[in-house]
Amino acid sequence: MPETSQPSLRQSMERISRPALVRLTALPRLVVPLVTLALVAVGAFAPLPIAIPAFVLVFLFIAWISYLSWPAVTTSGKIIRAIMLVLIIILTITRL
Repeated sequence: MPETSQPSLRQSMERISRPALVRLTALPRLVVPLVTLALVAVGAFAPLPIAIPAFVLVFLFIAWISYLSWPAVTTSGKIIRAIMLVLIIILTITRL
């Protein structure tokens, strides 16, 4: 009886993420960056009970997209994604 291999974490994440990615790519091109920018602005200027969840959403979104795209991006792209995540953490800490 042949052994069936378990899908890797990346394969599982890609499969689970596919419907959301299809919906995101169907949106007008500026929607995702504008919503991300709006969430960063909310995080920077709103009261803490609203700011922290906004920053968490931005962090999770960027981390999710970075994880999915990591194998396909260049080293400079990886550095930019890592810097964006660090900046979100720094922004969050400075609000505390």
